Amino acid sequence: MSRQGFTFLVCTDAELIKDRVAELLQDTPFMAKVFWGDEELPSGYWQALTVPAMMGQPNAVVLRRAQDQKDEFWARIEPLLAMARVSIWPFFCLEGDWQKGKPTVPKAVIRGKYWAVAQKKGWVWEHAGLNRKTLGAEVDRFAQRYGLNFAPGVRQSLIQTLPLTTIALRNEMEKILLLAGEGGTIRPSHLQSLPGEDGIEIFSFLRSLHDSAGRQKVWNHLLNDPALSSGDMVFPVSALLLREARQLWQILHGDEDKVQLHPGMKAEKKRLAQRLGPNRISRFWDLALKADTDIKTGRLKPAQAMENLIKDVQRVW
Repeated sequence: MSRQGFTFLVCTDAELIKDRVAELLQDTPFMAKVFWGDEELPSGYWQALTVPAMMGQPNAVVLRRAQDQKDEFWARIEPLLAMARVSIWPFFCLEGDWQKGKPTVPKAVIRGKYWAVAQKKGWVWEHAGLNRKTLGAEVDRFAQRYGLNFAPGVRQSLIQTLPLTTIALRNEMEKILLLAGEGGTIRPSHLQSLPGEDGIEIFSFLRSLHDSAGRQKVWNHLLNDPALSSGDMVFPVSALLLREARQLWQILHGDEDKVQLHPGMKAEKKRLAQRLGPNRISRFWDLALKADTDIKTGRLKPAQAMENLIKDVQRVW
């Protein structure tokens, strides 16, 4: 595959972004060097972006969560992208939420000359993430890879029940693979291992923390679910926590029409939002940011951050 001059990846799903980077770098000599845009960029980022590798593999300089960078960053980037270097491949991952099916690209990016160039040359990749309509293709790819077949009605049941974050989806499909065996048939009994939508259902999780029996159930789930106990799900769980916090905040402040839920569920969330109040709901943002920072700075391992996140959410009550 011929390389692109620079690449924009616009998607909210971290696993899909990693897949796309790997796909683009496949059969090239480039080695990915990953940096994070939601924290202060080290000098090493600018060095990797400007100084060609004299020895060894050329660098694919990947900036995750680039949408969190300020306008000054994008102004500084523009002349660097104009100085094309054959051994440096810049990637910018824009991972903000989509609105009404459309990506939210920062205005500073859209105003830049590099964005127009990337669009014209086909260097912008956009993916809205998984939904019930696109989930079937992911299920089919997994089944084809391992030679799996579906018993009647099972494929549609999977599409309706599998989680909509890629890392959680793959964890659940791996469980099914163990049950069905490579080259086997996925049967209705295998679906009993699946959780509800989005893996750990955050509203049920928050609601269960209200009493001691519920808290014990949460801890049992944390300790016995491999994806949770290993910390692999900490980022998806924190993202779901923030989504839940946004819904509670909107409901609490009279924006119920912006929250698309069954009336019964919306009424239940309204009761929870009123009981928690604005101060405690806002704490969820602090806790998710703390887990993210603890992992990226190396202060805690993902499993430790996951355990602390659940403990801290419990204290909000």
